[in-house]
Amino acid sequence: SPFGPGSPQRRPSERAGLRAAPPAPVSPKRRSSPRGLAPIMGDSDEEDEQQVDPKEKALADLPEIFTRRNELREDLFVKLQLICVEACKKNKMQKDIAQEIKQALDKSDDFNELVGKGPWQVIIGRSFASSITHEAMHIAFFDIPKYQETFLIYKSLGVQSA
Repeated sequence: SPFGPGSPQRRPSERAGLRAAPPAPVSPKRRSSPRGLAPIMGDSDEEDEQQVDPKEKALADLPEIFTRRNELREDLFVKLQLICVEACKKNKMQKDIAQEIKQALDKSDDFNELVGKGPWQVIIGRSFASSITHEAMHIAFFDIPKYQETFLIYKSLGVQSA
């Protein structure tokens, strides 16, 4: 075999440099009247455009995010990204961005489901090193290239009494 024992297996079409054609686009089905004569038209598109959900708009406007590590639930990670982008829009200094994110996380019930655990810690910068201990499943480490910032956000361990 021209490929060594550690090379990935490839289909014959890939070895020859051939690629399968992309699937044909599927057109949306239109409903027709009971007799099949004229299509039934639903609500107009104009009404749909006027009623845009603010959350959907915010998600659509979310800049590219490079995730290095994420152990948060997906819904919490999306909310965290929205909080971070909003803080970056409002503030210029890193300390102000970090403070706004921390306050939002500490106040939000969604991010504080675990009772008796430590507070959220927020580290923002272009270059930093860290050695941390965090609650399981409560860390996010990502970059937002648009703002040229790296975010390390985690929930610290709760204080244990002796």
